[in-house]
Amino acid sequence: MSQASVLCGRRAGLRAMCNGFYAATKRGRASAEPDFRPILKVATHDLGDALAIRVRDNGTGIPAEIRDKLFQPFFTTKPTGEGTGLGLSISYDIVTQQHGGTIEVESAPGQGACFRVYLPLKNMKDKT
Repeated sequence: MSQASVLCGRRAGLRAMCNGFYAATKRGRASAEPDFRPILKVATHDLGDALAIRVRDNGTGIPAEIRDKLFQPFFTTKPTGEGTGLGLSISYDIVTQQHGGTIEVESAPGQGACFRVYLPLKNMKDKT
């Protein structure tokens, strides 16, 4: 696995993890569920021709009406001063434009979110 794929995956995964931590903590603070525990699960898989990273949280979830905006520059759901709206857009550009990969998100309000990052290794090897 190339150093470029590891660095790109790390950056995109880190952004998804930060957002997952934020959402799970937010749900925990607002939750009336006495037994709620914030959970973040991260998995990586070498698919042979691609690196797959999955980041799943049990946070607040992402409403369908804003999912299309998640990767737009300066879009944030965080209060003023807490988010710049650049993390996911920069990660998206690096993964898709520079490395020919994809980022997908699945979510339902109140059910958390799952981000999947796919990085083709062929493109990564060509860049090293």
